[in-house]
Amino acid sequence: MLDVRKLIMLRAVAAEGSIAAAARELRYTRSAVSQQLSALESEAGAALVDRVGNRITLTPAGITLVEHTERILVELRAAEATLAGDDLEVSGLLRVGVPFGEGPRIMSKALTEVRRRFPRIEIRLVATTDSTGAGEVSRGMLDMAIISRFGVARGRHTEGLREWVLSHDPLRLCVPSSHPLADLELCSAADLVDEAWIMLPSSPLGQLTTTLCAMAGFEPQVAATVNDVGTAIGLVGIGWGITIAPEFTPADSKLRIARIPMSNLDTVRHSVLIVRDGEHLSPRIAAAIAAVRAVSAVRRAAPEPD
Repeated sequence: MLDVRKLIMLRAVAAEGSIAAAARELRYTRSAVSQQLSALESEAGAALVDRVGNRITLTPAGITLVEHTERILVELRAAEATLAGDDLEVSGLLRVGVPFGEGPRIMSKALTEVRRRFPRIEIRLVATTDSTGAGEVSRGMLDMAIISRFGVARGRHTEGLREWVLSHDPLRLCVPSSHPLADLELCSAADLVDEAWIMLPSSPLGQLTTTLCAMAGFEPQVAATVNDVGTAIGLVGIGWGITIAPEFTPADSKLRIARIPMSNLDTVRHSVLIVRDGEHLSPRIAAAIAAVRAVSAVRRAAPEPD
C-alpha cells in the first residue's frame, strides 16, 4: 500500500517545482525528500518525476497519483473533522488569512461571534494577498482565507479547496468630496486625463486601471503607488489624487470621499472565502464559515456607511 506521507511529498514537489523548494515547504532535508520520492517510485512500479537539472516535472503517472492524493487528503481531513466533532468543547488554533485593507471589517464581527461561542479557540489573523491566499490555504499554512477577485467570481478549480462567494460590489471612481467631479452621476475615463492617480500597480485592480486609461488614450499621471486599496482610499481622502476601488471598500469616517460610477466599467469585485475541502467539517472551521457567511449576508442587505 502506498504511504500517504510519501504522497504528500510528491504533491509538494509538484506544487513547488523542485525537491529543494518542497523540502523547505515541508521542513525536511533535500536528501530526505529525494529518498522518499525514489522509494515511492519503487512502490508504485513507475517513474513519477522527470529530473532536468534542478527542476522537476511529473510524468503522466505522477500527475495521476497527485490527483488521487488530493482526493485521499480530502477524505482524511473529513475523517479527522468528524472525530473532532465528537469533542463537545471546540478548541484549537484558527489561522485566518485576510488582505488587511479590507478583510478585518468582514471578519471581525464574525470571528467575535466565534470567540463568544467557543472561547477556547485561538484566532490568529495573518496578512495574505489575493494572489497567494488560495495557495496558502491549499498548503495548510492557513485554515481559511478571504480574497478578492475581479470580473470572475470563481477562480480556476483547485482540487482540495472549497469556496463561497460572500459579496459582490462594483468598481467606482473615488475622488475627494471637494473635487470638481464629485457631483457627477457618471464619469468617463476621458474626463480623467489631467488627474493625479493613486495606483496599485501589482494588483489586478491596478492593471485594470492602467488598461482603462490606455483605452481612453492616455497614461495615468501617478502621484503615489501603494499595495493596499484601503491605503489608496485614505490618500484620496487627504487630497493626494484619485483612484478606482470597489464600492464597499471602507474609508475612515473623517474622510469625505465621493464614489462615482464610470461608463464602460462594469467589472465587479467578488469577495471569496476559501478553505480546504474536508476541513470545512471541522467544528472550529465550520463555525467560522457560518459566521462569516452570515455577516456577509447582512452586509449585502444593508451595507455599512463609511
